[in-house]
Amino acid sequence: MTTTTSLPSAAKPFAIVEADFADGTYKFGLSWALADEWERDQNRSLMATFLQAARIHVATMGDIREIVRLGLIGAGTEPAKALRLVRSYVEERPAVENFPLMISILDAFLNGQPEPAPATEALADA
Repeated sequence: MTTTTSLPSAAKPFAIVEADFADGTYKFGLSWALADEWERDQNRSLMATFLQAARIHVATMGDIREIVRLGLIGAGTEPAKALRLVRSYVEERPAVENFPLMISILDAFLNGQPEPAPATEALADA
């Protein structure tokens, strides 16, 4: 299960994704600085990578690994722990297992928190 929650504007990530991962439920979020770091390291556009992954389901193994790792760090996981988790639960698992998580992390960074759906009670009263 994956949920996305908004953070106060003072927080660096635009939105946090909470998802079952590895040995529990973790939070993931990219800040502008982490996204910029990824783009410099990869020499590619994060937006273009997201669009390619979301539209035609293509990403490199490095994309999956690094976006999950940076997402953990951005949401507050210590970098050493994030690296250990990624080595055990991304690099040692089939890539398809973490592909949807990568998409969720990128979507939250690029599009922010979606507006909540109206409550069914409010619709019934209308």
